[in-house]
Amino acid sequence: MIRRLLVGGVALLTAVVSVPFSAYALSSDPKQFISADNTFYAYVKGGETISAAFTRVNQDEPFDTVRGDVTVTLDGPDFATKTCVIPKDIAIGKGCQFAPQTATKSGIWRIQFAVPATARSYKEVAPDVRWAKNLFSWNIAINGDDGEQTGRVWTERYAIRQPVASSYLGDFTTHYISEDGYVYRAINRGYNGQISTLSADSIGIRKGTDCVSAYQSVEVSSATLSPALGTCGNAYKLFFEEPSGDLPPKATKWDGTTDWIRPNINRPSIAELHFTSDKSTDQLSGTILFFLRNFIGQYKIKIDADNDGSFEGQSDVVLNEQMKKLSNGLQQVRFAGVDKDGQVIPVSQQIGIKVEITKVAEIHLVATDVEGRTGGLEVMRLNGDNAPTTKICWNDTELAQLTDATLITSKVDGRDCPDSIGGVHGWAYADASWGNARYIDDWTYASAKLIGNNQIVYPDNGSAAAGTTQRNWLVIGLAALGVVIVIGVAVTVAVLRRKKQQQIQQQVPPPAPTPSGHTTNSGHPIDTDRY
Repeated sequence: MIRRLLVGGVALLTAVVSVPFSAYALSSDPKQFISADNTFYAYVKGGETISAAFTRVNQDEPFDTVRGDVTVTLDGPDFATKTCVIPKDIAIGKGCQFAPQTATKSGIWRIQFAVPATARSYKEVAPDVRWAKNLFSWNIAINGDDGEQTGRVWTERYAIRQPVASSYLGDFTTHYISEDGYVYRAINRGYNGQISTLSADSIGIRKGTDCVSAYQSVEVSSATLSPALGTCGNAYKLFFEEPSGDLPPKATKWDGTTDWIRPNINRPSIAELHFTSDKSTDQLSGTILFFLRNFIGQYKIKIDADNDGSFEGQSDVVLNEQMKKLSNGLQQVRFAGVDKDGQVIPVSQQIGIKVEITKVAEIHLVATDVEGRTGGLEVMRLNGDNAPTTKICWNDTELAQLTDATLITSKVDGRDCPDSIGGVHGWAYADASWGNARYIDDWTYASAKLIGNNQIVYPDNGSAAAGTTQRNWLVIGLAALGVVIVIGVAVTVAVLRRKKQQQIQQQVPPPAPTPSGHTTNSGHPIDTDRY
């Protein structure tokens, strides 16, 4: 397996640049080498040092490809890039070394191993990985005041070259971290892929360019199915040792940007789920909106087209969706307003809407063109709810059977997800083995515990009734206000009239006094209060 290497002295490694190397280092497995493009990453704290070495071994790529110069670069935060070129005719036992470089600030460093652009690629492994003629071992070391720092080195895809001889079968252990903080340990037993890559994501095998798992293994010649290989996001970080407990959730990279390393686990939550109609007059189309937090991976939105309370009816709709990265932003999913059979859902129809998340920490390990895995695969989730867990799943039922029964895996259908302790889903080593020219998908996941209301009905009768009640109270209120206004106007008019009368009275002069005993023409005394 990937191991810690004790370097006895500089004489063990004659480098292009003659510099001392750390006494202890993370080293490539003695039965595995690199001859293809590989990029390594390391977290280094301020004041610590990082060093690296790549040494040519006594093995050649047997297939037709170029023997060219290899370029190795070292980048870090606030660090001037260093480059080392390994000539194509470099002697065995020699290579390239980077002396210990001191980090001025904490962050993520990058070590790139790049073969010539004219080197050969293999479609059945990875079309964008090139394999050159010379094979190399590698060492990377991080040291601080308290000595060597372990569990700080990772990659996103490891391209491995192993000689054909069965003596190069071996066991090795890798660890994986997801963007939402879950950690897995994988042990491959009796492994020899000759030319193979290791990586993991939450999709595995998919159809076309869709980011939805097919949940099956497939021939590399398939015209419809192939591995996502991280193109759908959700790629796990592959560590060569158990990840250090002091890794931060995120850190600054060599280029000044930020990347996650070991995030904290938080349960997924959903909030403010609602539907906004696009005001179509003939079908119930619109947008489903919600906030989905602390989740990355695949999920479903289900439409109960007839609102019968079940989301599994013949006309009900399932929308396959994916969160490619953690986001606290508003999610918007378009609903066309038609049922599963393509029939228009009228605007008068009430529908149910549910966001369904059943899996978190989903991981797919795709074995690409692996000729031998004689001891099988063991996978363990190390953190999160109910950890540790050791079950894995697979589905090889669509693969063609082999004429040699000894080369077939002992269990073709692993969708019951058996316990993987000790290794399961293995096959014998041979050029025409069960894993040859195939993408073998093994996956596992944790059960989701979603926080928040993930289901609504549109339109909501309760909301409609409440709206009607509010409108009724509004009408009553306005009517009452009208009565008050009318009364108020009447009172105001009366008051103004009274004031007017008083003003008139003040302006009319008092009548002249009459002689005593004098009467008006009517024979009655004059009543001045009548004016």
